[in-house]
Amino acid sequence: EHVLISVFANASTSTVYALELIVVRKFWIGTPLAFGAGVLMSLTSQLIGYSFSGLFHRILVEPSAMAWPSTLVDVSLFRTLQALMTDKHGLAREMRQRQRLFWIALAGSFAWYFVPGWFFPTLTMLPLLCFAAPNNVVAQQLGDGYNGLGMLAVTLDWSTISSSYTGSPLATPWFAACNLFAGFAIFMWVITPIAYYANAWDARSLPIYTSNLFAANGSVYDIEAVLRDGRLDPELYEEYGPVRMSTQFLIMYGLCFMGITCLLSHVALNHGKDLWRTLQAAVAELRSGRSYGRSGAERESIAYEHSAYARVPGVWYAGLFVATLAMGLGACQGFGLLPWWGFLLAIAVAALLTVPVGLIEAVSNFQYGLGVITELIAAFIWPGEPTFNAAFKMFGYITMRQTLQLTRDQKLGHYMRVPPRHVFAAQVAGTVAAALVQLGVAAWLMHSVPNICTDAGAPFTCRKARLFYATTTIWGVLGPQRQFAGRYATLYWLFLAGAALPVPVWLLRRRFPRSMWRLVSLPVVLTLPGYFPNMPTHNAAMFTLCCFVFNHILLHRRPAWWRRYNFVLTAALDAGLAVSGIIGYFALQHVRVNWWGTQDHCPLSSRALDQRVVPGT
Repeated sequence: EHVLISVFANASTSTVYALELIVVRKFWIGTPLAFGAGVLMSLTSQLIGYSFSGLFHRILVEPSAMAWPSTLVDVSLFRTLQALMTDKHGLAREMRQRQRLFWIALAGSFAWYFVPGWFFPTLTMLPLLCFAAPNNVVAQQLGDGYNGLGMLAVTLDWSTISSSYTGSPLATPWFAACNLFAGFAIFMWVITPIAYYANAWDARSLPIYTSNLFAANGSVYDIEAVLRDGRLDPELYEEYGPVRMSTQFLIMYGLCFMGITCLLSHVALNHGKDLWRTLQAAVAELRSGRSYGRSGAERESIAYEHSAYARVPGVWYAGLFVATLAMGLGACQGFGLLPWWGFLLAIAVAALLTVPVGLIEAVSNFQYGLGVITELIAAFIWPGEPTFNAAFKMFGYITMRQTLQLTRDQKLGHYMRVPPRHVFAAQVAGTVAAALVQLGVAAWLMHSVPNICTDAGAPFTCRKARLFYATTTIWGVLGPQRQFAGRYATLYWLFLAGAALPVPVWLLRRRFPRSMWRLVSLPVVLTLPGYFPNMPTHNAAMFTLCCFVFNHILLHRRPAWWRRYNFVLTAALDAGLAVSGIIGYFALQHVRVNWWGTQDHCPLSSRALDQRVVPGT
């Protein structure tokens, strides 16, 4: 029951991505969408992933190699809190010790977060280079963790170490953390400063680390200056000039281009034969009604699939797919969101990318972000159509992300021996509830809050929707034809480089099967830089350090302690942080403390080295 409650909550608390498009259409682009359109979009984008998770269940859930490390934290927490206190095999004492550690760590995490969260924010980032050189622009560009490269920046805040970008270091395999940090260090601490200070693409006239787009004179690009009625005006664009991007922004886009082909090539080389055998076995089973292609050990590993724990029938997934497909086609055709073939293409892209991305996440705990790829595809097909671009991303990328979230919960049910049909029912119920409740609340807020989605409507300023609007406008209006034209066109070659990159690693792994090359995963290496420049840069080093201590040193030197307490500890730290954040938000959101520990210690980091115009003007 508690696992099903957790599954229901995970499904119901995930953000309905369609809300961003609804808000943008209401306030900035085109005509407002009807509530019925929002319902159809939300249910389609949130539910169609269930059919994919059922289709790929045999590949992403059943094999024991698909560990989904983040679910092990929940498994450990459930077993600790709900285990029966029996004396059998001495489990009672061990469980009491686990529970004691959990409550102590939770209390400590709860109490500590008030310090960096509200009263001493400097502990969230201690920029040692900024302290050492308070008047040096270069030192602050290198040392700031928010507007710089995060070198020698330390954090004592668990919310930064275990962030939404990386997850918990205690739940991440050590080999994955090594791959992740290698990519971060190479691209952030080596390539970025070399390119910036060598003035590649006239980089020194812009800040080193920012998500802003700039005009030719170094001022922030005003996208409204080139629009007329929500569409690009060629005359205004020629008068205002092309877009310029910071070095790190360009590197991020280049790595996204490289990452998609690298991911497909890596999966084809390393998992192609297994995927083909699984597909053949699935086809044979469908034709004969019997199970093929599994050894006795594999059948034992999925022992919950006996008569009392029957699988979810394929017709359930098929029925849900047909229903959501019909709703999606109706929304796209009825409200002008996408051509019908564009919707089907978006669904095909989601289906194509689910298995490669899922295979990497299932073993490494990291999900490769492919939102840029869907935006790029839509921008090439429909230049000058921001609504089409946003809808294609919603049905292409968000469907895949939702599928993997549902697959992760199905793996949790697998570990906890919860009947698959019950997990399916909890997921569908939670998702439908989330879509309807979030849409209803959003509609009520948009009609009842004065000046909503403007600065005058604070705190309801719709920051996420405004960022979504800016991204949609840039990709949908300017498009890659203008955004990556001229000096930036060389980035397209990285598609080819990404496809070739896994080949030498694959050959080395085959030639030296017991060497370190067996642990190299290039898609994971390219994962973290793809989150820049939105992600703080000072958490990667501390994340890797914590993973090294717990998942390498303690795992090998104190394996018994690690098996008993590692996942319980990270669950307690995350739980304490969550409770502290909720209470602090309501109790302290209006408390303002002004002293050295709340000040910005790297004020020069957001400046350009060759300053022309003050950024932000």
